[in-house]
Amino acid sequence: MLSGVFSRLGLPLGTKVYSRQYSLPASSVVIASIGNPSPQYDGTRHSVGHWVLDEVKEKYWKDFSRFSGASGVEIATSETNPNVLLAKSIKSYMNLQGKPISKFWQKYKKEARLVIVHDELQIPLGKVQIRRRNTSARGHNGLRSIDNSMGNDYTKIAIGIGKPAAKHDLVSDYVLSKFTKNEMDVLREVTIPRVVQILEEISQGKYINERYEK
Repeated sequence: MLSGVFSRLGLPLGTKVYSRQYSLPASSVVIASIGNPSPQYDGTRHSVGHWVLDEVKEKYWKDFSRFSGASGVEIATSETNPNVLLAKSIKSYMNLQGKPISKFWQKYKKEARLVIVHDELQIPLGKVQIRRRNTSARGHNGLRSIDNSMGNDYTKIAIGIGKPAAKHDLVSDYVLSKFTKNEMDVLREVTIPRVVQILEEISQGKYINERYEK
């Protein structure tokens, strides 16, 4: 369960809600994952952000509702922590995430800060990095698409997936490949606990107001 001092507002626990019907109180946070369409790309490295949110919700934040929604972005809500909204953009390809994320964000940007959970080649498997608002996309196609659509005024949680073992291996093939059993063990035992810690801190207002100043 989330810690924090959020007031008890929102919908009954377990209610199936749709993003167009749900409103957030002031000083909220939207935590959204990006990846490729589900279910055909489930389990691949490029969609690890979706898997991470599923794991957090199922194993740690059990008070959140099921992910649901009529549009391309599904949401999960909590009665006890209505200031936190989980979201997964699961209908669009990674390099086209700008349109669904920017459209979805229009509903909440006045009341909330945005956090994007994504895969990161530049970080070893098992590592997690928090990146402040206004930081670059680092060549990540999903982040680049978002930046082109709405700018980069959002916090990032980068989930390390490592790089291909052989230099001649294509990055495109690597990010679309599935994790091995041993790699999944690392994600569950190392990555997820760290992500939960970060999200607990974010739920209390940490990181989301920090900007990168050039």
